[in-house]
Amino acid sequence: MKLYIYFLVLFSFVAFGVNAQTFPSELWHDGQIKLTDGSIKNGNIKYDLDRQAIQLQIGDRTEAYDASQIISFSFLQESTKTRRTFYSLPYAIQNNYKRPVFFEVIVAGKMTLLAREYVVIRNSPTTSSLNNRYRYSDYPNFRESRSYLAHKMFFAKEDGVIRESSGKTNDVLNQFGNARAELKKYVKKERLKLDRLQDVAKLVHHFNQEVN
Repeated sequence: MKLYIYFLVLFSFVAFGVNAQTFPSELWHDGQIKLTDGSIKNGNIKYDLDRQAIQLQIGDRTEAYDASQIISFSFLQESTKTRRTFYSLPYAIQNNYKRPVFFEVIVAGKMTLLAREYVVIRNSPTTSSLNNRYRYSDYPNFRESRSYLAHKMFFAKEDGVIRESSGKTNDVLNQFGNARAELKKYVKKERLKLDRLQDVAKLVHHFNQEVN
């Protein structure tokens, strides 16, 4: 499937505490889906990137679709007031077997930046357990769980081939071929951290607009 993308997505990236806020994938969003049969449907969308599936609420009816039935879907995320758009694209996650996978479009152009979000859970000792661990060594330490969104990054050139990035500086810069040296200077000047999606988005946008 050839990659057709005609827009730039401006996206806000927020860290969430496990008890502070629900993740976007757990909410319903007002949106639209485009199906492979050519039809377009509007309603409330809930997406699941792990299962490559979405649910669509239209009135009192709920419909379910997987990535093989969908060309794209988009919705307005109220918490950030941003329009988010996802495409279903062939990609080999395991065993070199390509199947339809949802990717969010972050920046589109001669170099397109795609992403897939996932939830990271980290456990850390609570303040009280740190203060008391020597006095109450016979009892287990209490640990606090924190959850936040992270993103896997992918690059797609005009040939439509999707390449995953490790987020390491050299790996990201190597995606740009002969423009690597010029972009390395830009990264240093702007103090970009290339393991952060928002900084990589800035780099890709600069490449698309300024680098020949």
